[in-house]
Amino acid sequence: MTDKPSSSFSLGSDYVYADYNATSPIIDSVKKSILEVLSKQILNPSSLHRKGQEARKILQDARDNVRGIIGALDDKEVVFTSGATEANNLVMKGMVGYRYVISAIEHPSILNSTCNPHIIPVNQEGVVDLLELEKVLSKLEGDRVVVSAMMANNETGVIQPVKEVAEIAHKFGAICHTDVAQSVGKTEVNMEDLGVDLLTLSAHKFGGIAGSGVLIFDKKLVIEPIVIGGGQEKGLRGGTENIVAIAGLSAALQDIPYLLSKMDEIKKLRDQLECELLNLASGIKIFGQNSKRLPNTSLIYMPKVRSDVQLMHFDLNNIAVGNGSACSSGKVEPSHVLLAMGATKEQAECSIRISIGQKTKPRDVEKIVDCWYNIYKMYGPRV
Repeated sequence: MTDKPSSSFSLGSDYVYADYNATSPIIDSVKKSILEVLSKQILNPSSLHRKGQEARKILQDARDNVRGIIGALDDKEVVFTSGATEANNLVMKGMVGYRYVISAIEHPSILNSTCNPHIIPVNQEGVVDLLELEKVLSKLEGDRVVVSAMMANNETGVIQPVKEVAEIAHKFGAICHTDVAQSVGKTEVNMEDLGVDLLTLSAHKFGGIAGSGVLIFDKKLVIEPIVIGGGQEKGLRGGTENIVAIAGLSAALQDIPYLLSKMDEIKKLRDQLECELLNLASGIKIFGQNSKRLPNTSLIYMPKVRSDVQLMHFDLNNIAVGNGSACSSGKVEPSHVLLAMGATKEQAECSIRISIGQKTKPRDVEKIVDCWYNIYKMYGPRV
């Protein structure tokens, strides 16, 4: 493991990146691993010749790394996908004959990939309602059911009680899935401890490159492939494996202990940012503030100022932040996560996500605060 992995942008020394939840900067050890694979001219891992077997070894080593870091025992299967979105789709579409019970704040790759799911609400702090989950599962008892609850929400950073969700699911004979895409590298993730049957993640959220994800699942489960091909990945994902991206994922996993060691420092910066903003302006809101959250994430409402206006001004000031709403075909829609938490349409349309990381410095936080307050003074409510 690299003691101190580094990552950088070639965007200038004054550029502030605060959109880690969208994608994390690629770690240098990942770049090195990718270049090594490319330089060796690694070929198809399904081929029986020596070069093919070299590629197969990279795959197997990566599976072992996934098991070790995520805490998946030998009764679990590890399948590589193109990312958490495909892995989530494989869970939702490949579990034939099941009913689905999902939280109201799931990623669209869960919400939009199954028909007529039972939706479990969340409270105003963004935490799934366990009593409602029990009620729904009691009505479905006897059916084959999959329960899906993400470990941490990508917008608010609110951490869900996945272990309790899994215990409730199993009490009623259901199986449990969790999407940990936002959690890996920011909080401890151990599949055995969580007690879930299926788990999905994505490499580019913790320093790998986009194009590689993982589905881990109990070997007793029967899943039908949604990408049909030559039977790769235990027959669940046709197509030649993306060895380059998978090697990068494997390298990124080795740096998880270092990333976790930085989270106390990152949380202090996040808390400082929130404290300064709350002292500067009235009427603002930090969603999920009273819940257990990822240490790097703030979803902040600025009264009367649409998120796209805020993003534009941040960008003009060389600061990258995230939109609290989902953008599709150029149209900004209110965040389904915030609406599920009881936010007004105006609040959902006027919130931005600031997600910092291991390269964030105190001066970056001050620049974000100054920029936010200037936007507030320019466009916010007049007293």
